[in-house]
Amino acid sequence: MLLLGDARVKQLAGSKVHWVRAPQTVVPPYAVLQVISSRDDYHLQGASGLTDARVQIDAYADSYLGARKLSDAILGVLSGYRGILSGVRLQAGFVDNRRDFPASSSGDVTPLFRRSADIIIWHSSL
Repeated sequence: MLLLGDARVKQLAGSKVHWVRAPQTVVPPYAVLQVISSRDDYHLQGASGLTDARVQIDAYADSYLGARKLSDAILGVLSGYRGILSGVRLQAGFVDNRRDFPASSSGDVTPLFRRSADIIIWHSSL
């Protein structure tokens, strides 16, 4: 995975970068990524072959600063990245927004901090 190969992300989270859901036993800091939406791009001739995906990145830590540092490290890797990854050509990544939340939005009390960010990733098949 691209993110686990980055020294800063690895220093902050180790190998604890997960898609969709983190294991219940995971110890912070860690990150969870998920595709929120995805759209195919079209022009007057039909499909362009490009797709944009909104990927939400949730960084969790025991401190606000820890969550923010992990989020910034992940965004630093993905923002502007171009390359081939797992048979997909990543064209570009654009940070769309950042939000701060308690780790649980269900009303449960938790000591964790969460920084959430969205990045739009344009990609195409090889």
